[in-house]
Amino acid sequence: MADPRVLNMGQFTPTTHSTICPALEASANRLSAPFAACIIGASGVIGAGVARAYARAGCTDLILAARDVEALASVSSSILSLSHTDSDPPPPPPPRIHLRHCDIADHDSVRALAEFAASKIVPHLDAVVLVSGISGPVQLRITDGSPADGEWARVFATNTLGTYHVAHYFVPLLLASPTKAFVVVGSLAACITRGMIANTKYCVSKMAQARIVECLAQQFSEEGLLALAVHPGAVESKNALETAPKEFLQYLTDDAELCGAFCVWVTRDPRRLNWLNGRLVSAKWDPDELLAKKEDIIQGDLLKFEAKTTVDRET
Repeated sequence: MADPRVLNMGQFTPTTHSTICPALEASANRLSAPFAACIIGASGVIGAGVARAYARAGCTDLILAARDVEALASVSSSILSLSHTDSDPPPPPPPRIHLRHCDIADHDSVRALAEFAASKIVPHLDAVVLVSGISGPVQLRITDGSPADGEWARVFATNTLGTYHVAHYFVPLLLASPTKAFVVVGSLAACITRGMIANTKYCVSKMAQARIVECLAQQFSEEGLLALAVHPGAVESKNALETAPKEFLQYLTDDAELCGAFCVWVTRDPRRLNWLNGRLVSAKWDPDELLAKKEDIIQGDLLKFEAKTTVDRET
């Protein structure tokens, strides 16, 4: 049985999308130049989609980081070969692309990446999108597997500690920018505790990741930082194909480019979306319908984790 909490989150806007809708098209979300972004975990299908979205929107400097540098080179080639046929408005020139190795579970690796960004990007870094994440084999009960197999430690080292490492070293760079956007590719799995994809270690690590985002918003909102966790949808990624139950594979139908387009929409002018700060949102939601829910989100402080202290009753 599916957990109703993830169903409710998934249907937060009446309309949802599996592909890029007009409001998320690159032509409607051109970035102001210069604009520098760092995509960490750009070697996978979702990360590559994020990188291409920023290139299409006119990002001038693009740092692509991952453990697999060879895969990054392929992503870079795909960006440089994007079609630049006649269009209105005309497409932006390709970005300057910087490829770097980074393992977010290793704080020294993240520190080195931040130092590279600080030395190469002028005048500032405008957006960081952290895509890297792992789920490990699906274990639906705490008693599955063994503490000795290291799977919990590996997942938390990437999804939770890795998010902390990136925030620790990159937020100071973002604060020098008028844009100041820190986005993590999260998951609505953070909301669930049961069902065929309720992989305990993954769900708990992603909930902790979302709480880090909430903390960033609380601690740096006065300095203008926008921090968001964005669910990318159900994408046919390598990680999903390797770990998802066979029964779930039929649902992996969302466009890998959708998350990137949504991230660009968010980070193009994050000041207009400061009321979303610290929240878990979905790239599948209709952007216009999400904007229409602004007052409800503010008044109810929605899309965050909390301990319920009242009983919901029908009036």
